[in-house]
Amino acid sequence: MSDIVAPAKRQPGVALIVSLCLNVALIGLIAVAMWRTGMRPLEPREAKVALGAQALIRLVPAEKAKIEAIIGTHHQKLHELRTRALQARADSFRMLAASDFNAADFAGSLAAVQSADAALETETMKLTAESVAALTPAEREGVAGQMQKPDRVWLRRFFHRR
Repeated sequence: MSDIVAPAKRQPGVALIVSLCLNVALIGLIAVAMWRTGMRPLEPREAKVALGAQALIRLVPAEKAKIEAIIGTHHQKLHELRTRALQARADSFRMLAASDFNAADFAGSLAAVQSADAALETETMKLTAESVAALTPAEREGVAGQMQKPDRVWLRRFFHRR
């Protein structure tokens, strides 16, 4: 008589059990994160308009040629100052990562970054002043009406509890 051997029952594999546990844990983490942050809709924000030469070209297209000529006179110096500012930052990060870190040298490097940034900003403000001066009084008035006025929204957002 021949014995019929019943097929062995398959047991769930270890990988399947571990995967199931990780999925349940991930779903739990997502649920807790959603509960804690309170699924608020994103707040739409207005585009910020800066008072710069490029913004003036967009706001007063009739004066595009004049403003582009002014930009052309400052282009080389702005490029040079921007390169110096980037180089000063790169030098600071290099000093920060160096094995022979020296706090005094690093502080001097940060002062060089600040100086390079100030020089770049000074030149940018000169460019902006010259560009605004090229506009007529009526155009300046129109630009002022389109610009976003400074307010204290940032302060309210800082103290607003979510």
